[in-house]
Amino acid sequence: MSLEWTPEAIKAEIDYRQRSMLADAEHVRAARRGLPEHQSWWARLARRAGPTAPEGRKVQGSAA
Repeated sequence: MSLEWTPEAIKAEIDYRQRSMLADAEHVRAARRGLPEHQSWWARLARRAGPTAPEGRKVQGSAA
């Protein structure tokens, strides 16, 4: 037996999947609200203690 997809069945399937996806997204947002906020990777990288790079060569004169 072959399942015929009528326009109503397609619309119902799309609506069902969208509601499910929105419910999942809301669940994830609610779970994240309970977590402490963290710094971005760039802020963590800029503020971390690490080895210092040696100074470059000092050149007399202009850079041009």
